[in-house]
Amino acid sequence: MMKVMFVCAGGMSTAMTAKKLEEVAKKNGVEMSVEAHGTTGYLGPLESGQFDVLLVAPQIRHRFDVIKEATAKYDGLIVEKIPPNMYAPMEPIVKKLFDYIMEKVKG
Repeated sequence: MMKVMFVCAGGMSTAMTAKKLEEVAKKNGVEMSVEAHGTTGYLGPLESGQFDVLLVAPQIRHRFDVIKEATAKYDGLIVEKIPPNMYAPMEPIVKKLFDYIMEKVKG
């Protein structure tokens, strides 16, 4: 199972997008678990769980470099920004986000 973490400002849109991403992944034959955490609470779950991908939400993209540095010790963790045009809890948009994640995972 692929594990994905969204880091955000703690808003509800991220939780809705995460849930929709799990649904889209399932429809595309990929088992994916997606969690959303705020900027003050993402390191604990990162320590306790093996995540494959960490995505930084558009509203906190200014914190990307700090987050990337804080997560550098996690070998194999893919850390990327969510493109703003892929951040909304609507299926056609989330499908683009799913494709983006799969592209990053496949390298």
